[in-house]
Amino acid sequence: MISNKRAVYLISLYLQIVLPLDAIDRLLIRRYDTIIAYILLTIYAIFLFYFIYSYSYWEHTNFYLRYVYGFFIAIGVLLSVYRIFSTDNIVFGDLRDLESRPAIVIWTITLIIIDISIILSKIKKKNCLNLSFPFKSGRYLVIDGGDGKLSYFTNYHYYGWKDSNIKNYYTMQYAVDFIKLNKYGFSNKVLPKSNEDYYIFGEKVYSPVEGEVVKVEVNNDDNIPHGKLPNNWGNRVIIESDNYFISLYHFKKDTLVVNVGQKLKVGDYLGEVGSSGQSTRPHLHIHAVYCEDSNYQFGEGIPIAFKNIYPVKNCVIRA
Repeated sequence: MISNKRAVYLISLYLQIVLPLDAIDRLLIRRYDTIIAYILLTIYAIFLFYFIYSYSYWEHTNFYLRYVYGFFIAIGVLLSVYRIFSTDNIVFGDLRDLESRPAIVIWTITLIIIDISIILSKIKKKNCLNLSFPFKSGRYLVIDGGDGKLSYFTNYHYYGWKDSNIKNYYTMQYAVDFIKLNKYGFSNKVLPKSNEDYYIFGEKVYSPVEGEVVKVEVNNDDNIPHGKLPNNWGNRVIIESDNYFISLYHFKKDTLVVNVGQKLKVGDYLGEVGSSGQSTRPHLHIHAVYCEDSNYQFGEGIPIAFKNIYPVKNCVIRA
């Protein structure tokens, strides 16, 4: 998990501005001497676009920007096909065309492998635990979600950062992180400096399930965005329902209103979204575990769904 603000924005700038514009330039502007060169660059651009489209944290720029890139990539692919058929005396080429572009060949193969893992990780599981959506209004972007065991690029929780407090990362194989989008596709104000600059901060959260509260933490401070992370889980609530343990993390300090042993119904008010614990910016984390005893931290991670929607990275769910 990247917590340094400068590193976050530099990586986002490269992934969401530099790389897409370079791919568009290769397709729209440049011309090539052989058919095989056009084919190679087209395949590279398509798989690069899918990687950026699926993996990028669009909260750092704009969610709709990926559709703009998709439009220009599609135009570039059609233009490449047109140039192949309209260029007089163009030759197919041979292996030397690939040998002259080793970096593109290597990156294309790498991107194909990564993209396949992303696609597989987004296939809805048959054993999803259906939950009620924890928000009442608005549009929410999944910034991490899907089968983290199959792809780190879909869900970092399974293979991501390591913390001594985490007993079993397998429980987070299908963990989901949410942020809130405004109608223009932004999740925060320009160059956010405080938690209040994020649209999800302070958003009311409601119980996604009927059950009993088995764990509550309420008094941890909210972190400065992309600052140093504390060595705690933050403010959280864990609800047990028929041996399923549903965990909700990163609540705003002193906003949780439930207590251990309290019986909850679907839709009962819990608290407000914050940025406490292992959180680089305000968001809500949810994951579910199946366990037949109280040692839920060693249980089995279970995929979840909201309104029968499987929450995979970069999908939007409307409350």
